[in-house]
Amino acid sequence: MIKFKLSQSVVVLIVILSIATASVFGADNSEPQAMPQIPMVRAMGGAFTAVSNDEYSVFYNPAGYSLIDKEIITAFSLGIKSNIDDSAIKLYNAIIAGKDITSASNITTYLTNVAVAPGVAGPIYFGRVGNNFGFAFYDNTSVTLSTKQGAIFPTANLLAYGDVGFVGGYAFKLPFYKKISLGLNLKTLLRIKSQLDGTVISVIDSVSNLSSFPVAKSIGFGADIGILYKPIYWMSIGVAGKDFFGTHFSNWEILTKSTESFPTSYIKPRIPIGIAVYPLATFGETSLIYSMLFSLEYSDLLDYSSFLSNIKMGVSFNTLKIITIRGGFNGGYPSLGIGFKLKFFNINLAYFVDELGAYPGANPVQNLMFELGIKW
Repeated sequence: MIKFKLSQSVVVLIVILSIATASVFGADNSEPQAMPQIPMVRAMGGAFTAVSNDEYSVFYNPAGYSLIDKEIITAFSLGIKSNIDDSAIKLYNAIIAGKDITSASNITTYLTNVAVAPGVAGPIYFGRVGNNFGFAFYDNTSVTLSTKQGAIFPTANLLAYGDVGFVGGYAFKLPFYKKISLGLNLKTLLRIKSQLDGTVISVIDSVSNLSSFPVAKSIGFGADIGILYKPIYWMSIGVAGKDFFGTHFSNWEILTKSTESFPTSYIKPRIPIGIAVYPLATFGETSLIYSMLFSLEYSDLLDYSSFLSNIKMGVSFNTLKIITIRGGFNGGYPSLGIGFKLKFFNINLAYFVDELGAYPGANPVQNLMFELGIKW
């Protein structure tokens, strides 16, 4: 009977999100997800929907609020990300050396078939999770410049956006079956973005003239729902409905003298589903290795474009009291990370790969990210 009720809940969630997807087909384009880059999760391949046992449940599965008995407060977090591919490093070194990368002789050398993807998560971050409640107030900035060989000059695509967002909600365990938790988040987001396509020369000229550089802002409202099921103490199963009914940006206000316009857009709904296993909870922890976790996730049941790109898996364990080792795979690409948890300071370093192309292997970029947070 309980298994039947759980199956009903999952089916209802999937059906609702499928309807939500249909409701946003009229929008012209989709937006990146509204959440900061989180090194500890990216180091685990992004497989966190079934884990959600810390402050980052705010962004992955609000049902996790009901599993956190001890209050966790985050007062500051700053993460810096940069891709470290050979072509990007070559371009960075040329800029540092003072070379004119826009000259006719250097454009093809430094700006052909290159992807530059820096990002900053924070420094604004204030959040609290625990005892069935959770929220976060944060900011996030991301820039992606991709170039390809063109007929005369390389072509370029620039996408830059900055977010200031608030997300918060409530979770509870079912009164008739404590092994199932349900959670709901409501969120609001101020997004400022710019997007350009053209030759490298035209994009650089537009960026150099800030008064006419196309920049727009809009506010979106959305929601997340989630389920966590712990059939046994060493396993959890999670399902989330991210951006429930879509998070719409219906009115982009141009902030500069640019004549460009931005069409209606949205953050599309996603349904990640995953499983997490804690093997040492059964076999016994040691002073050297403890809190071991294995997680496996399919990142979006509504995405039929590529099965492999939606597979995420991760592993983590603690050692020497303050160190956490992490690893994983995301869409076939490896990830690694290490974290140091001190009394009030958390330090995390992660390596991971993002796929900027339409399919695995099309345009992967390697990233290195460092994060410093103040938490207690």
